[in-house]
Amino acid sequence: MNLPGMTTRTVVGRLWRLGSREGEELSYAAAVSIWVRWLFLLGTLAETWYRVEFGSLSHVLNTLYLLGIMAPTAWVQWRIHRSGRVAPRWLLALSVIDIACLSLSVSLSGGFDSRYFPMYYFALAMFAWIFTSPWLVFTWTTMTAAIYVGICLAAADGIDLGLMEEKALFYRLLVMYGTAVSVNLITRFERARRLAAVQRERELNRERIEMSHSIHDTTAQSAYMLGLGLEEAVERTDRSDPELAEKLAGMWALSRSAMWDLRHPIDGGRIFSGSGLGEVLAAHADTFTVVTSIPAELRQRGVEPELSDIQRSLLFSIAHNALTNVFRHSGADCVVITLDFEDDGLRLSVSDDGNGLPRDYAGRGHGFRNMRADARRMEGRLEVESNEHGTTVSCAVPYDRD
Repeated sequence: MNLPGMTTRTVVGRLWRLGSREGEELSYAAAVSIWVRWLFLLGTLAETWYRVEFGSLSHVLNTLYLLGIMAPTAWVQWRIHRSGRVAPRWLLALSVIDIACLSLSVSLSGGFDSRYFPMYYFALAMFAWIFTSPWLVFTWTTMTAAIYVGICLAAADGIDLGLMEEKALFYRLLVMYGTAVSVNLITRFERARRLAAVQRERELNRERIEMSHSIHDTTAQSAYMLGLGLEEAVERTDRSDPELAEKLAGMWALSRSAMWDLRHPIDGGRIFSGSGLGEVLAAHADTFTVVTSIPAELRQRGVEPELSDIQRSLLFSIAHNALTNVFRHSGADCVVITLDFEDDGLRLSVSDDGNGLPRDYAGRGHGFRNMRADARRMEGRLEVESNEHGTTVSCAVPYDRD
């Protein structure tokens, strides 16, 4: 009897979803399980073709049998590749086929004496790794054990009590349960740690966003008003007191530098709100123009792929540090930020028309060291080109194919 509005398919579907991994976890588990299946199937096919009478009836039947098992595996792999998603029922169907074909092989090759029975351990381990529900794994293991016992008892030779084969059968069943439980416990522990790490990252992202809003609404606004006041004071200063004028101008420059530094957590917070890298850098360039009075623009080529929050945050930090160097040291009249999205990677460049970098720029401060460290974290490289006509800081990063 089903609940109102609940079909049998819906109930079973929810059971599978509750007992399996989800999202990227399920995709990764599916990919690993399918490739491991291919490894075993191709190995078995090679063993079938090794030192046999080619063309004989047994050789042809064994080959067709293995090709028949390969077909659903190839179909599931094709469906995943085509749709870009994984349905738990596909993996459950593969598990059913695994047990059915393995049981048939054990039955045809002698039952208790079959050399194929260790494959049950592999099949149960794969099931316990994909489906994390203990009750689902226990039920599946019990069903598999019952099938194996039935095959052993129904085989021609059966169980030889005189040789105490029932003890060997008992230990085989014990290993089945031990394998399934051990893999399931390890998987659940690993998944719990991963989910805890994801939750911590979400909390950190939420704190980053809240901090960026708080800075924008309080400290940044105060610094902006302070800068306006200092700018007006500089304009109204009596030129007969050059010392006072110089101090006010220095304070005004310091306030603009503070305002620009505050834009890093403010605009960087948009990264963790889901904004794209190009969108954030375009807004950052506009802010740079307003704060420093140095015109800056973003030039983007290509379509931005799906980048992780960490990648976008590191690239944003590199761009911000490069702009900071332009503001404080270059004496530039304009800045261009270039963002190129290519087939195998991206390139971020910040170019100015200033007076270039000194020869020992790499050893001064922490700016370039931090930019190189950020590039290395993304397995990229930082390049610096500078002369008396300007400086270009570029970061090339390959895409993460995984």
